[in-house]
Amino acid sequence: MPQIFHVGYRSRLVTSIAYLLMLLGLAGLGVSAYLLGFSNSGRTLLGLIAFPSLILLALLAVAAGQALLRRYEWGRRLSFGLLAALVPSLPALPWLTDGHILLALLCLGLSAGLLWLALRLNSRGVRQEFA
Repeated sequence: MPQIFHVGYRSRLVTSIAYLLMLLGLAGLGVSAYLLGFSNSGRTLLGLIAFPSLILLALLAVAAGQALLRRYEWGRRLSFGLLAALVPSLPALPWLTDGHILLALLCLGLSAGLLWLALRLNSRGVRQEFA
């Protein structure tokens, strides 16, 4: 079977993942700025650990989105790592916040969707774009 190369082809999937990561990163920066300015939890030990890590992850998400738009290989790997890190953390969110069972089901569905996106980002056709 002949192999088909799409030279210069830019898939909508990679572009949409890039914009999704950039929006999530900007939302994370906005939430951290809001919580640092208006919340007392930033002054506790947990806040001293959580807020810098939230800011770091948000900046990594924005950088990964920009690198995906430019089709850099390190951006694809960073995006895959960020999506793979979100997959197990989303189902734990309702447990940590004492949420409702519907929130748990929603987070489980989002986790499955992110797993599908991560696997598609690592497929042969997408990797071909970054060569």
